[in-house]
This record gives sequence, C-alpha cells and structure tokens, in this order.
Amino acid sequence: MTPFPDSFHEWLSPQECDIIDQTLLPTRDRFSIRMTVYSLRYLLHLSQPVGLNIETLDPQHIRTLLEQDKTLPVPEEASVTDLLVRILSSSLKPLQAIAQQVNVPIEQLTLEQIIQWFKAQALANTAALDPAVSASTPLSLE
Repeated sequence: MTPFPDSFHEWLSPQECDIIDQTLLPTRDRFSIRMTVYSLRYLLHLSQPVGLNIETLDPQHIRTLLEQDKTLPVPEEASVTDLLVRILSSSLKPLQAIAQQVNVPIEQLTLEQIIQWFKAQALANTAALDPAVSASTPLSLE
C-alpha cells in the first residue's frame, strides 16, 4: 500500500481510482472498496507510530488514537468522532477476512487483493440470488 498521504484528498491516487472503476462492479461495491482502502490507510497511519497491529484494534483503541491524531482536524461534535470510529471499526471485518484469506497481515494487504476479495463477494452474492450464474469461476486473491 502507498504511504499515508499528506492530504485527505490524496487517499487514493487517480490511477487507483481508475483501477477500481475498471472492475465494473456495482457502484456500491466500488464505494466499499474505496472505503476499505481509505480505512486501511488511515488505520496504518494511526497504529504504526504507536507500534500496534491493526488486528489488535478495537473501537476504544481507535477512538483513543483518533483523539491523539494531530493530522486530523478536531471535530467540533463528538458525533463526528463517533462516526469515524464506527467507519474504521466496521472496516476491520472485511480487512480481517481478506488478510485471513490471502494469509498476510492486514498491514500488508494490497489494492489488488482488496479488489479481488470484493469481486469474489459480488460473484458469490450474484450466484446466491441467481442460481443460473455459475459460481464455478474461481477468483484468485493472490
């Protein structure tokens, strides 16, 4: 993964956005990929300086790290922090599933591995809704 950007506007490069768009997945899935990548990069930014593995983070750890992050503008309302904690905590579920499936730590996941996992999920969901869709098309995550 690319290093944490200097600006929140740089969390995905234009090239990475193009790669995600070229998946031709539904908008919802492409949004989920982007949120997962954003969350991974921000969790890396939060956890690496204090020596924590992302796998060990829980909502309280995330809240504490957010409150200590000097690069994040201080939200005026606690509800903004609550929202960020929920987003980042929720991203742990797909990140853990992907890391387990490709047998690497979360910190080492690549954009391609994240995309492949979401493609496999979309294919499985489509096959579950439409038995005529062949789920026999394997998608490699490596």
